[in-house]
Parts: sequence; structure tokens; C-alpha cells
Amino acid sequence: MSVNQESSYQQVDDKVRRRILSYGEKLMLVEYRFLKGGVGQPHKHEEHEQLGYIAQGSFELTVDGQTRIIRQGDSYYAPKNAVHGVVALEDDSVIIDAFTPLRTDLLK
Repeated sequence: MSVNQESSYQQVDDKVRRRILSYGEKLMLVEYRFLKGGVGQPHKHEEHEQLGYIAQGSFELTVDGQTRIIRQGDSYYAPKNAVHGVVALEDDSVIIDAFTPLRTDLLK
């Protein structure tokens, strides 16, 4: 199934919202928009690999205990079971995340 650009945002918390851009049987693309100080809480996926692309803004990214600053045009990889999270360093920071396999929990 493909979702078009007009799909609506879901408010994750007061500083983070997301929308599903597109997905198929084994792959999903999700856009996350952050206000400054917004947090993608540290977590891990037992079944999913994740690639992220910074479309706008900047973040402090931590993957498996290693922290670095990532900016527009940068990308990252979080393998299965790697604890990862972000903190937005400026308003209107945007991450495009790809997940494989499909994250059915985000479809609910």
C-alpha cells in the first residue's frame, strides 16, 4: 500500500509528530517533525532495522552508546537491538526513517 503526501500527522507528544509516507509488505517510510528539544526516546527494535535521513535541522543522535551531532543531509543506521534515540537541536527538524520489516505498530 502507498500513502500519499496528504496523509495526516499523528501527534507523538508536545514536540514531536509523525506521518507514514509510504509502506509495502516489508518496508515502511515515516516522517518525524520535531520542535527544538523534542526527543525520540532511547529504544530498540527486536525485529526492525532502521535507516534515518535528516531532511531538515539538526539532532543529537545516540546509537549503541555513541553520540554525535547530525545535520541536514546526514544519515544513520540503527541495526536490530541497537539502543538509539535523538534530541532535536532546533525547531522544524525533520527525520525521514525507513524501517524493515514493516512496523505494523505504527499502523494502529
